[in-house]
Amino acid sequence: MPITPLPSAPSRQDPTNFNDRADAFLGALPTFATEANAVASETNTASANAVAANNAVIAATNITKWLS
Repeated sequence: MPITPLPSAPSRQDPTNFNDRADAFLGALPTFATEANAVASETNTASANAVAANNAVIAATNITKWLS
């Protein structure tokens, strides 16, 4: 899932557009947070699936750790 880029942040160097940029930037933050949380969830799920797949291969092949 892609994360929608945030609009340009407000800057005191551009006082003419500060209010409009601040409104747009702050208005976009809830969507950004929702999308970022979804990506984090997908990443965690993929990681858990990779660990489970690895454990399944180890169990299916009866591999044991070699100790010197």
